[in-house]
Amino acid sequence: MISPRPLAIILGIAIPLPATAETQAPPSPQERLEELERKADELSDTARSTIEEFVNLIGPMMMRLSRLIDDLPVYETPEVLPNGDIIIRRKHDDPARKTPGDIDENGLTET
Repeated sequence: MISPRPLAIILGIAIPLPATAETQAPPSPQERLEELERKADELSDTARSTIEEFVNLIGPMMMRLSRLIDDLPVYETPEVLPNGDIIIRRKHDDPARKTPGDIDENGLTET
């Protein structure tokens, strides 16, 4: 005689399990296209928002860099003194351009 435990195991294995999931037909080409378009729209929205965040973050830095580059022609070539000091002199050939610290013809300092 077979003990009840092995008998329960054998019966458990032998009894087929009912199907719990319904088999679905594969999606039609139209459904696939619609899903692809939806995912493309989501990706496009994500890319757009990421680019906007990047521009908002980097924009002010680029403006400052642009101003710095615009100011470069205002300076002479740097000089290295014998003691190692580096001097960068401002060019004075543009009288229309006034910067803080410049003295005008009346002896007043631009602030």
